[in-house]
Amino acid sequence: MRKTFLSIIVSAFLLMFAVPAWAHDGWSQTNAPIAPAGEVTYVELMLGNHSNHHASYRIDGKWSPETTKVYVMTPAGKKADITGTLFYTGEVTETDSPEMNNYYVASFSSSTPGAYIVSVEGDSIFKHGDVASRTLRSAKSFVAVADIPVMQRVSNLKGFSKPASSDRAEWIPQFNPAAVKPNQTVSVQLLLKGKPLADTEAALIRRSTSDSQSLKTDANGVVTFAAGPADYYLLRAKPATDEKEEGKYDKTNYEATMTFIVQNGSVSLKAETVNPLPVVHVGGKEVEANGLALSGGTLLADAEFIRSHVNPNYEGSGSVGVRQAAEQSGFAVEYFPAVGGQRPAVYIYTK
Repeated sequence: MRKTFLSIIVSAFLLMFAVPAWAHDGWSQTNAPIAPAGEVTYVELMLGNHSNHHASYRIDGKWSPETTKVYVMTPAGKKADITGTLFYTGEVTETDSPEMNNYYVASFSSSTPGAYIVSVEGDSIFKHGDVASRTLRSAKSFVAVADIPVMQRVSNLKGFSKPASSDRAEWIPQFNPAAVKPNQTVSVQLLLKGKPLADTEAALIRRSTSDSQSLKTDANGVVTFAAGPADYYLLRAKPATDEKEEGKYDKTNYEATMTFIVQNGSVSLKAETVNPLPVVHVGGKEVEANGLALSGGTLLADAEFIRSHVNPNYEGSGSVGVRQAAEQSGFAVEYFPAVGGQRPAVYIYTK
C-alpha cells in the first residue's frame, strides 16, 4: 500500500510539470465539409487531447462558455458572432463527470454559396501555485456552402485562406479544406499575430485511430504533408511566449488548432454540354450579365458592367477582367465550375 501511495505521488508530481504545455487543447469541427445553401451547419466545440502523448481525439473537459466566442467569417470577409447559438450536449444532473465526452455546439446557415471559416476563440487565465498563465485559443474549422453540394462544385474556392484571428496564433490553410482527397499534398501556415511562426512543433491527428504525425513549421511558418484516408483530421500547435501583465499573468500560451475532412471524392455528376459563360451573382443576387466573354479562362466584361453592378466609382475603361476589377474594388470573388447540366457561377461578395 505504501509503495502504491508513493507511486501515485510521483505520478501526480510528474503530471503537474508535464501536462500544462500540451494538455486541454480546444478544437472545433463542422458536421460536414459541404453544406447545401440555406441548410444548417453545426459546429462542435471539443476539448481534450490527453491520451497518446496528448495527440488524440479523446474528449476530456469542455470549453468555458464564459470565456469563449464563436465566429463565422463569411465569403465577404465579415466576422459574424454566433456564440448565442451555443447549446450543451451533456446532462449535468445525471452524471458525476458531466464534462466527459460532452461538448458545446453552435450553428449557422447561409443561402449564399462560398467559403465559410469558423473561428472559436478562448481567453483564459490559469494559475498553478504562484505562477499564472494566460491561454489564447484559436480553433478553426471550415464549410463550403454550395448551390449544388458536391465536391466538384466547390473545388475552386479560394476564400478559406483569409486570416480570422489576428490577435493570436492561427492556422491558415493554403488549400481548399472542403475538397481534400486521400494522398493529396497540402500546406498550412501558422501565424502569430499575423506573422509567420517558424520552427514550431505541431501534430496532425487522425480522428478514428488517433494516429499522429509530428511536424515542424519551416522558415515561413508552413507545414506540408500528405492527407491520409477519408476521415476527420486535427492539426494543432501550442507556442508559448514570455508575454505577461503585472499582477495578472506571468506568461502567455497561444493554442492554435484546425480541423478538416478528407473525402473520397468518388461522387461526380454526369458531364453535360452547358453554356460556358458563368452566371454572375453580386451581393447574393443574380445580375443581368450582358456582354460577358471568356478569354484564356478569364471572364471579361465592359467596365460599365462593373460600374452598374459592382462599384459605381470604378475608373477602368473598355474590356476588363471581372475578378481583377472586383478585387481592386475591395470585394472577394469565387468561381464555381460547371457540374452536370448546371452552368458555372461567379459570386462577387459585396456585403
